[in-house]
Amino acid sequence: GSYSQAPTSTSSLNSSESNEPEESNKPVVPAINIGPLVFNWSSDRPITNENFTEYRDSLIDNLDDNDVLEILGGYFAAEQNNTTFADLGLARANAVRELFSNLPDTRFDLKSAEFEREAGSERDRAFLASHFRKIINNESLREVEGRMVINFPHASDEMLDNAKLNVYLEDLVTRLQGTSEKILLVGHTDSSAGSSRNMRLGLMRANAIKNLLVRKGLAGDRIMTESKGETSPIASNETALGRQQNRRVELTIIP
Repeated sequence: GSYSQAPTSTSSLNSSESNEPEESNKPVVPAINIGPLVFNWSSDRPITNENFTEYRDSLIDNLDDNDVLEILGGYFAAEQNNTTFADLGLARANAVRELFSNLPDTRFDLKSAEFEREAGSERDRAFLASHFRKIINNESLREVEGRMVINFPHASDEMLDNAKLNVYLEDLVTRLQGTSEKILLVGHTDSSAGSSRNMRLGLMRANAIKNLLVRKGLAGDRIMTESKGETSPIASNETALGRQQNRRVELTIIP
């Protein structure tokens, strides 16, 4: 087909654009805008465009010191995996991680997922096959296997003061207003008090988070609370750090 020519005069450009290179003799081909980071069919080699550096830097800037960046690599069942990785999604996630050379491996969580839909135009052109998610990981709020873990000081149902927790809960309430999902809150303790007292303390902690959610606008009948007391530690109760990690509420979204 024939292409329209770009204008040969730059007089129409405003002053802020006048230092752009002259493009007068190039045909204008409509580009398919598919994002700063894409892959070709059956390939684990990332293709980046001129926007990638800014995109990558914005992801890094959004991470706090202990946060982890989850990179999810996607793949279609029909694609050929010619890599040494278990699947092409993991190979893609790993290749994307290499583009973040200034961050250590401990700051990444690499995962893969098969696309549920059938491949269409992806066979013939580059497509989006990676997804990023920030996993919050600080002393009072972190995410573990899809559950948000909220930590508490010793013998208290007051959560560690945390502006991030407020932001997280507000975002959560906003998200849930558009769905019928429910929240399960399970309170946990360390082993430093008697077991029956710890069962009560665990429930008080779960209810403290429930009350926060209700105050932010979530209906109470969508929030279930329970306590496991000291029965499900995730760290050793022999150390102060371990006990701190065990004093927690685990928040799970139930579809």
